[in-house]
Amino acid sequence: MEKAGLVSLAGYLPGTALSVSQSEKLCTYLREQTVLNEDYVKMIEGEQKMPGYVETNHDGWISQPWYEEWLMQLPEKKRKDPFQGAEERRRVPMDPVSVRKSRNPHPMLPSDAETIAGAMALLKWGKPKEEIDLVLVHSQVQDRPLPSNASLVQHKLQLTNAGAYSVDSCCSTFVTLVEVASALVNAGVKKNVLVVNSILDSMINDKSTYYSICTGDAACAAVITKVEDGCGYEGSFSLSRGELHDGIVFHRRSPLLHVEVSNQPSFEQDFVTFLNPEACRTIGAKATEYLENVVNKLVEKTGIETKEADFLVTHQPVAWAPFAWRDSLGFKPEQHLNTYPKFGNIATCSVPTNLLLAIENGMVKEGQRVLMASSGAGENHIALYEKLSSELVRNVLSF
Repeated sequence: MEKAGLVSLAGYLPGTALSVSQSEKLCTYLREQTVLNEDYVKMIEGEQKMPGYVETNHDGWISQPWYEEWLMQLPEKKRKDPFQGAEERRRVPMDPVSVRKSRNPHPMLPSDAETIAGAMALLKWGKPKEEIDLVLVHSQVQDRPLPSNASLVQHKLQLTNAGAYSVDSCCSTFVTLVEVASALVNAGVKKNVLVVNSILDSMINDKSTYYSICTGDAACAAVITKVEDGCGYEGSFSLSRGELHDGIVFHRRSPLLHVEVSNQPSFEQDFVTFLNPEACRTIGAKATEYLENVVNKLVEKTGIETKEADFLVTHQPVAWAPFAWRDSLGFKPEQHLNTYPKFGNIATCSVPTNLLLAIENGMVKEGQRVLMASSGAGENHIALYEKLSSELVRNVLSF
């Protein structure tokens, strides 16, 4: 019996090099099939890479005039290793319209990053976009607080036959999107679902905090539909712990390194903030226990033991977490991909990026079972089994 499964997977990872063929195909699709700002298409065309750049520790911190002040205000135990395993991260470009028209330009809008990722997933899928009947979107940072980006992404991708709505379980949302989309396809409510998610950390990153070095920008997308017998979604389990809801939040404030002048702006905005120290300590101390718990519940629910899985993809909130989860769940180093040094914490995009790169690098193949497991602020945890379809692997490798 055919089940729902992933058939296409793509990532917009700023600064990633493209071949001439990849650049031509993507630019043609963006021009003909979307309403993405032409400036971004020209960036891809002219630079043969995804819009944006790679930010190193030197670029973002060490070379800055305030670096010594930043270093001294770190918790004492972090001063000897201030970058905590992070080596670089990806950054989107500045929005070209705001550069031309505003004294205070802003980074690329999340919906534009999501449009690029969605276009890549549709291009890899290779079927008429009119066959998409639903777009599920998660923007860890939205263009506006209200409404969500869902219908805007549907419009920018010109998916005229699709409805659109949001799903949110914070950093664990890609796995949640796969769960929801698979359920809708299996139930016959929808036929072909595009899921899109993004984190534009550049919008909400206060570089004067110790955690700012951990986080970067990315957008990912996937198509879910019926796949061949024996492949696709095999089950999932999720659990939330709302008592930890105020641990990690967006909080409006001035940057921590800020000298106030009464007749000048305060530069207040929403920044990622560890608001409740006690909740944050609990989240860190119990991270492994909480993720193990949902995986064990998934095993009970499906009857599939973790040793029957061929590969593990996880979130990567801090440098140590992926390794702790891998070891606690009994996976070997070759059964897991950690990209934290290269991308940092890319939140809702960690799981799809690691799965995408694992397929591209031949670490996991068609017909193999993947365990996706993730935590998310709020506090949300989810685990899911997926057997990779031949169509997914073929579409990823053929781009």
